[in-house]
Amino acid sequence: MPLTAAEIAKHLEGEVLGDGSVELTGFAPADKARAGDLTFAENQTYFNRAEHSAASAIMMDGQFTSARKTLIRVPNARIAFAKVLPLFFPEPPFAAGIHPTAVVAPTAQLDPTAHIGPHCVIHEQTRIGACCVLHGGNHVGANCVLGACTYLLPNVVL
Repeated sequence: MPLTAAEIAKHLEGEVLGDGSVELTGFAPADKARAGDLTFAENQTYFNRAEHSAASAIMMDGQFTSARKTLIRVPNARIAFAKVLPLFFPEPPFAAGIHPTAVVAPTAQLDPTAHIGPHCVIHEQTRIGACCVLHGGNHVGANCVLGACTYLLPNVVL
């Protein structure tokens, strides 16, 4: 789904310099950027590369100007980089349900939208909230409460 430079700037609490309606469909380093991509620059050297790239817009935190590219000025380019990546590369969705190798205590309460991965163990009186994702090998002890949208990477023990 393409996003406009203005939408991205709003998400990052940044400012658009140039055409805010330019559609961005990807994120790439300047040397690999194509038309429709957003790239970023945190110093003059990177800005020069980005300005001469095929990217449609540049996210940056300096006082740079460009007659060729739409710019998105942000307070900190590295932090903005981390915030913008999920917009272009979202985490894959996890199907709701309990893997057949998971062990769930009879008194545990699991929201039907939760994903319980392989070899997870969920003990007595535990509550797992809506849209939770437990990757493989998680061990959730008795009486634990996981709020909505909790995301546990593999082998977490609570």
